[in-house]
Amino acid sequence: MTRPGWLLGFLIASSAVAHAADPQTVSKIATYAAADRQAVLEAGARKEGELLVYAVGSQIDPVIKGFEGRYPFLSVKVFKGDIPVLLKKVTEEYRAGVYNVDAYELDDYGLDILRDARMLAPFASTEALNYGPDAIEAKKLWVFMREDYASLGFNLNAYSPDQVPQKHADLLDPKWQGKLGVSATQSTLNVWIGTMVVSEGEQFVRKLGAQKMTLYNMGGPAVANLVVSGEAPIVVNNRASHMYARGRNGAKVAWRAIGPSYTAVSGVALPTRSKNPHAAMLFIDYMLGTEAQTIYTQELGYTSLRKDMVNTAAPAQRVYLAMRPNYRREYEQWGRLADQVFRGRR
Repeated sequence: MTRPGWLLGFLIASSAVAHAADPQTVSKIATYAAADRQAVLEAGARKEGELLVYAVGSQIDPVIKGFEGRYPFLSVKVFKGDIPVLLKKVTEEYRAGVYNVDAYELDDYGLDILRDARMLAPFASTEALNYGPDAIEAKKLWVFMREDYASLGFNLNAYSPDQVPQKHADLLDPKWQGKLGVSATQSTLNVWIGTMVVSEGEQFVRKLGAQKMTLYNMGGPAVANLVVSGEAPIVVNNRASHMYARGRNGAKVAWRAIGPSYTAVSGVALPTRSKNPHAAMLFIDYMLGTEAQTIYTQELGYTSLRKDMVNTAAPAQRVYLAMRPNYRREYEQWGRLADQVFRGRR
């Protein structure tokens, strides 16, 4: 048997071990870089037959559809959730010795926590060279691929662009009392509060409490749909991508950065005990490639971090909270501030 054939046979055969979630086998497959890499991954993925992704991206479905079109022999499932939900799920599974997840699409906060918990495996993707060094984790545990931004989303049938707040300070105008909505799942509200504290100060946030904002404790897409229907005609922390996608489908909505905007950075990563590592690496390659990134930018309104893709939608002022040295401690502080100011808890 020739050397490439021997390697191919070994890596496919080790998929049985990978299904037992052996970290060493996962590592060998994830860092395999020989000329026949694509053939090895496809052969192994055919044997595995399935892929389970844990994703924070609520609009990931069109990208998954594209991946399924390229690899129709894979049965793909996606578990989507707010980052605290996903982290709780996977940490509890790992503690119980249950290794379900094959690949991650998560934000910077979630990836950082999984790195510290030693739950991520280094990987080598042929697409990584299309990303700058800031996008690639030092030990190659993830590659950041896209950004999204949170600021003002509004219904154009309710307000014209010149009627809505133009800057953060305008949110304190008494005329907006009782008229502003806020997307208020735990992480969404915490990072918006954090952005306001960083850019405008804690006292500004406390003053916002007098505006009697309506809290929508639901995911970003659901809140965006309320903007479309007019039930929530103006929301202070809508995602740019959600407004873009709905506007592209004909909804009379708009999005505007009215100050430094929270910037959600998301990337792909590989669990240390991926059950289907061949399929996981095909998924990571696809997510970082031009096809998926074109879907993200043109169909869904995200900003791609690929060096060869031109992006014009990014706000002038962006806030990267997860890069702050004390981010985790601050995140908890912002959560307590949110409870005090907006949820009426002490």
